[in-house]
Amino acid sequence: MKARYLLTLVLTLTAWALPTLAQDVAIDDLGALRLDYATVAPGDGYSGPPLAAEVTFRPGEALSLVTPARIQQIAYRVEPGAQVAAGQVLAELSGPEIHHMLTEADVIGQRYENARKRFERNRKLYQQQAIDEGRWQEISDSYFTLRLEYEHLRHFTELLRTADDDPERISLLAPAAGRVQYAQAQPGIPEGGELALIVPAQALRLRVAVPIEARQGLAQLRFGDCALAVDSISGIADGFFLRAWSAPLAEDCALLPGQQLMVRPFYAVAGYEIPREALLHWNGQPALLLRAGPRLQLAPVEILGATATGYYVDSEASLAGADILASSVSAVQGILLGLGGE
Repeated sequence: MKARYLLTLVLTLTAWALPTLAQDVAIDDLGALRLDYATVAPGDGYSGPPLAAEVTFRPGEALSLVTPARIQQIAYRVEPGAQVAAGQVLAELSGPEIHHMLTEADVIGQRYENARKRFERNRKLYQQQAIDEGRWQEISDSYFTLRLEYEHLRHFTELLRTADDDPERISLLAPAAGRVQYAQAQPGIPEGGELALIVPAQALRLRVAVPIEARQGLAQLRFGDCALAVDSISGIADGFFLRAWSAPLAEDCALLPGQQLMVRPFYAVAGYEIPREALLHWNGQPALLLRAGPRLQLAPVEILGATATGYYVDSEASLAGADILASSVSAVQGILLGLGGE
């Protein structure tokens, strides 16, 4: 108990003996120090550290062209990344499987048409109760099964054209306008394999990995003369980062699919722009010297980011229109610490 009492007494006396640091100073007491002031203006945001970006598209935004039959050989007629129009020739296909598929499509088309007519005839009979439930179910099942097969092949075969002068040469047409992407790792393409991706122009955008702590207020990604709005930010972390997507690329932002570049994030956060010379550190925290009548007062701030000439800060109290000291800041800080000026 005695030891605890002595410790408390020592701490109390020590705290009493330490000088209390001043929080303000009279301007008249600063003598011949040069005192220049800057008027604080509110800002609409600030630029953060550069981020690595890639030109790509979000999952589901590109059109995947899949083959319903094995393609033994394919000769692409456009380069990867080329801009194509709907109906333009993408490639030429060859091999017995593709011809077999065309024959199969014709046969299924005829069977489907017969099943459709049969379905329509018997639907009226069923409505009149002229045929029983089991018979109608059999007819319906046959019709819808053939319809699925027919539609599965029809969507693909509508993109095929056979040359008049060479029936063996079959051209594959683009189903829509956009940029073409494809990769052929081995000869031929198996059934269900992807022939190409068609990326619509409005689907290309920037993808960036944003540090989790830097996601708040992220509004734009800037590079060169382009500024793209941030369209979405993932709510699922990937390590220390979140995935963010820009709005679609503007026409004047000439970038290629797959291109990588550094972009400057812009944060639309309310704050104030201050000159670099105005900032000081007080008790380990950033602060400004605010002119309040005949005195200079310490005003704590939070640094949000850097600007070309200083910092972008926030403050609990409004600083808009206030005058802050922008010269001899270190000297005034020394006076507040009881060390004297420079």
